[in-house]
Amino acid sequence: MLLINPAQEKFGGFLSRFIPVGIPVAIGCLAAYLKKHGVKVRVVDEELVDITPSVLREMVQGLERPYMFGLSCLTAHVVRAYELAVMIKAEFPDSIVIAGGLHPTAEPEEALATGNIDYVVRGEGEEVLLQLHNALRGGKDPSKLMGISFIRDGKVVNNPEAPLIPELDDIPMFPYELFEHPKYDMGFITSSRGCPYKCTYCSQRMLTGTTYRYKSAGRIVEELDLLINKYKQTQIVFYDDNFCFKAKRVVDVCNEIRAAGLHEKCAFSVQTRADNFPPDLVPVLASAGFKHAGFGMETGTNRLAKLIGKGETVEQHLEAAELGKKHGFGISLFMIFGLPTETREDRETSFRVVQGARVQSSKYNNLIPYPGTPIYTDLKKTNRIHIEPGWSNFNSTLSVTRSIFDRTPLPYVPETTSEFELKRDIIRYNLKTYVTAEALKGILLRKKGIGWYQLPPRWYFKPRELYHVAKIGVNIAVNMAVALLPLAITEPIMNALNPAMKGRPRVPGYSPDGFHASQWDKDTAKQKTVILKTAQEQRRTTGKISIELPVLEQSESSPR
Repeated sequence: MLLINPAQEKFGGFLSRFIPVGIPVAIGCLAAYLKKHGVKVRVVDEELVDITPSVLREMVQGLERPYMFGLSCLTAHVVRAYELAVMIKAEFPDSIVIAGGLHPTAEPEEALATGNIDYVVRGEGEEVLLQLHNALRGGKDPSKLMGISFIRDGKVVNNPEAPLIPELDDIPMFPYELFEHPKYDMGFITSSRGCPYKCTYCSQRMLTGTTYRYKSAGRIVEELDLLINKYKQTQIVFYDDNFCFKAKRVVDVCNEIRAAGLHEKCAFSVQTRADNFPPDLVPVLASAGFKHAGFGMETGTNRLAKLIGKGETVEQHLEAAELGKKHGFGISLFMIFGLPTETREDRETSFRVVQGARVQSSKYNNLIPYPGTPIYTDLKKTNRIHIEPGWSNFNSTLSVTRSIFDRTPLPYVPETTSEFELKRDIIRYNLKTYVTAEALKGILLRKKGIGWYQLPPRWYFKPRELYHVAKIGVNIAVNMAVALLPLAITEPIMNALNPAMKGRPRVPGYSPDGFHASQWDKDTAKQKTVILKTAQEQRRTTGKISIELPVLEQSESSPR
C-alpha cells in the first residue's frame, strides 16, 4: 500500500523554504501498524515531493496489484487529495483508493461523491485500514467492517463507527526511519491520544470524543532514547493534544526519563491546558528536563473563551504562564482571531494580555470552522462563511504566511468585523510579535526554538539563499507597512483591489447576544467511551478486538 500525505501548498507559504517540515504523523502511525502485521507499505509526503504520474509509477514498483492508495486528508489539503485520486484512477484504473483523516470522517459523502475514492475510513485508522486491506487482498467482503463508508447500489453506506485502539502500546514505535530527510524536524513524539474537554472549534473530538489514552512510561522512554541517541535530537516536542491531563502518568514518565538519564541530554516541550499545569506537577516536569510549555489560550477575553466552550479563564492561563516561568519554562500562547462576535477591541485586548504575560512566543491564527464541529454547525447558517472549491481556503495560517494582497478569502469573518480588518489585525499582531530584535537575532544565528524559520548553514555566503532571504524580507516589510497604516486609509484601497472583500463588511448594530453557541453532543461522546471500554474488555479477554459488524448490523447497513 502507498500512503500519501497530500499538500495543497507547502507549509509556511512564502516562508516555506526555511521552515523545517513536520513529519506527517498520521501516515507514519498507519505505516508502522501495517508493517507490524506484514503489509508492504511505502509513504510519500507532498511537502517534499510533488506527486506526478511518473512519481506514482515509480513509487508503486514492486507493490502488489491492484495497487492500494491511502490518502490522509486534512480539510486544508483535501482539494489536493481529490486531485490525486483523479490522477491515480487515470494512471491505474483498477486501483483501490482509500481516504481517511479528519475531513473524510466529517464529510464521507463528499469524498465518495468524487467518483474516484472507493472507501472512506472514518475515525482512528490503524485497525480499520489493516482489516480493510486484508479483506480486499483476501477476497472477503469489506462491507462487513465497522468504521468505513462506501457506495453500494448507487447509495452511500456509512457503517457504524469502529472502536478506538484500546491500548496505544499495541501501535509500534513511530517509524522515524521512513522519514530520514534533512528537511524534516525529527524532534517530536506522541505519547497520548485524546482530550476530554469540549472546545467547540476542535475537530479532534470527532476522532476521540472525550476519551484519553496514553502509552506506558517505559514505551515513551524507549522512543525518546531512539530519538536522542540514534537521531541526536537535543530538543523534543510532545505532540499530544493535552500532555498533562493525567498527573500520575506524567510523574511516571518523568521518573523514567530521569532514571534513563535522558534529561541530561535533551530538553522537552509539551502542549497542554493551563488548568492541567498545577504547582505540584511543574517542578516534577522541570526536574526531568522539560523546558517549554505551550497553551492554547485562544483569546484574551473571558466572554469569548466561554462562548467557544474553552472551560478555562484568561486568569488561569496567566497564572500557569507565571508558574512555568518561575520554574525555568519558556511559555508559548497560541491564539485564535476571528471568533464569533469578536471585535477589533477584543483582538487588541488579547494582544495586550499576551504581551503583558512576557512569554517566550505567541502566535495568532485565524479561526477555521472545521466541518463536523459545533462551531461549524452554528456558523454555516450565516452568510459569513466562505468555502472555496475543495475547501482550499480553510487554512489556519492563511494571513500569516501570505502577502497581504493575496485574494484568497478568509473562511469565516464575524459580523462584528470586516474581512480586511480581521486580516489586517492577524498580520499586524503576528508581525509585532515576531519582528523584534530578539527574534531576528535568533533567526540570523540559526537558533532552534519556537519560531517561524531557520536559515541554512553559512547562508550569507550563498547568493541564492541571500536572494530568498531578501525576498522574504520585502514580503514582511510590505505586509507590516500596510498592516500598520490606519484602517481608514487602507481598507478602501484593499476593497477596491479585491472587491470580493466588500461582501463581508462589519454589520452596524449587530448584537453579540444574538449568537447562541452549540456544544458537542453528549450522547455521541458517551457512545465513544462505551465502545472503547467494550474494546478494552475484549482485548483483555481475547487478546484482540473485532471490528466486524454483527450479522444484524450487516443487514441493516446495506442500502435498500
